Amino acid sequence: MDIFPYQEPRPFQREIYLTVYEALRRGRPALINAPTGLGKTAAVLSAAVKYALETGVKIHYAVRTRNELVAPLRELARLRERGVEVDYVVIKSRQDMCCYAQMKKMEYLAFLAECNLLKAMGKCEYYPPKEVDVSLRDVNTYVKYLCALRTCPYEYAKERLDKATVAVSTYYYVFGWERNLKGKVVIVDEAHALFDSVTSIYTLTATEQDLRAAYRECRKYGLVEEAGAIYRLLTLVRKTSGEVPDLLGELEAVNLDAAVREIVKRKAEEGKSPYTPLLLVRELRNALKSRLGYIAEVRTVDSSKALVLTPIDPVSIVKKAVEEAVNTIYISGTLPIKLFSEMLGLRDYYSLDISFRQYIPRENYISVIDIGVTTRYQERGEEMYLKLAERIAAVVNLSPGGVLAVFPSYEVMKAVRKYLRFSIPHWYEGGDGVSWGSLPEKFFIGAVARGRYTEGVEYTAGGKNYLTTVVVVGVPYPEPSPYLDRRVEALRPRMGELAWSAVYLYQALVSVRQAVGRLFRGPNDRGALIFLDRRYAEPEVWNNLRDLLEGSLIVNNVEEAADALEAFFTSSREAARGQWRL
Repeated sequence: MDIFPYQEPRPFQREIYLTVYEALRRGRPALINAPTGLGKTAAVLSAAVKYALETGVKIHYAVRTRNELVAPLRELARLRERGVEVDYVVIKSRQDMCCYAQMKKMEYLAFLAECNLLKAMGKCEYYPPKEVDVSLRDVNTYVKYLCALRTCPYEYAKERLDKATVAVSTYYYVFGWERNLKGKVVIVDEAHALFDSVTSIYTLTATEQDLRAAYRECRKYGLVEEAGAIYRLLTLVRKTSGEVPDLLGELEAVNLDAAVREIVKRKAEEGKSPYTPLLLVRELRNALKSRLGYIAEVRTVDSSKALVLTPIDPVSIVKKAVEEAVNTIYISGTLPIKLFSEMLGLRDYYSLDISFRQYIPRENYISVIDIGVTTRYQERGEEMYLKLAERIAAVVNLSPGGVLAVFPSYEVMKAVRKYLRFSIPHWYEGGDGVSWGSLPEKFFIGAVARGRYTEGVEYTAGGKNYLTTVVVVGVPYPEPSPYLDRRVEALRPRMGELAWSAVYLYQALVSVRQAVGRLFRGPNDRGALIFLDRRYAEPEVWNNLRDLLEGSLIVNNVEEAADALEAFFTSSREAARGQWRL
């Protein structure tokens, strides 16, 4: 490992490095699954930079969220410090990188309209960007520095995207409309969340308020036909719920492009902001006209009814996006490699799957499967909810520290919650936020799978993990919906019987591993894993989570495992004291 940001690699980093480098050298995709805390980013980037410097091929490293830009930038900066001459650039949302503080508070479409107007009129003091030399380690400092030099950070980064050896960005610049991947290697971080993230990128939402505002503007500027079409759309949203067929005909019956031009022109003449809510209606029409394939639904969003367009087949969007790339590397800590590769139709690829039990010593955790309960839809009821609550209460009493209970849905959490009474500090998702700065020694958090307490959140401080137990309540399949069923049908021609698993089982497996990952951030963490559902002992789930479940105590009631849990927690305290003495 002649290119690496640290003196010595950690366990498994060499294997990741060699797998990625060999995959790049041979022009085959690679799927890397390795637990959190192992150092995947450093190993993958080092191999990619080595390949890039040898071949001249550019690298585009894509992360899911803005916060996740930090890790790749840190590792690239360390490579530079160790003498590796690698040129890199970062780009995220144009609005996030804007130097005008007041414009960061605007609705995004309004921001874009204002930004484009300022540039067109020569009134943006940061545009065009200047040729400056700026070091890059921290995104916020980088943006502030460029703003201080009176150069637009977004336009500055955009000009360098195709020149830098490594570009680091959020997913949008790889999977959104503004992409140029020709001749590049793409690295997709947090790949387990890729399909849901791509769905979010392409989803469009128009609330009643948005449509009402568009209707009023059309009336104000004398666009009678357009006002009539939007009023009919608004009436549909008010009176309907669920899937809405054949919206395109209504929106194509009027000339929205001409209407937008007319309103923007009239507003400019009046010296007003060029934004018009009719832009959103035009986006809805354009989406429906595209080949992506959308489902249109009327839903309740933030207590208001809204028309929501969601792409039916995010897998096809991903495949189309990476067609021009030289190669693609997918990395994650919770990736179901087999299902993921089947969805993308990958056949000849490199894979490295470092299992949970390879990384976490077996003596560091105890796992229990309670087969006396389930959240299977047909068996839900007050008697079952009471049984689940009794098990959770027993686990909380046995645990010496923080307990995270992950429910499959808000519905199940609320149904079980009414039977729970705690004297310790406790929080539930959807209620008051957790006091992260002052977590007590013992606490309880009720979370929902795929929610804010199970992904992208740390329960650690000063090297200590405040969690001692994770309880997974039921198997966290997503609740059935017309949209997910349409996704299954879109995949069925390519995947046959696996299509259902690719949508429903896939999300359940990722959610379980995400929950477990809150407790185990590194090989020295210790804790208990409690699985409250008989389906964890059945083949479909067991076979896909074998590395977590093998060696579990299988009981009819978690209280049967009380002695084993008490013994484990006692040994954990003794191990912690011994570690402290060392």
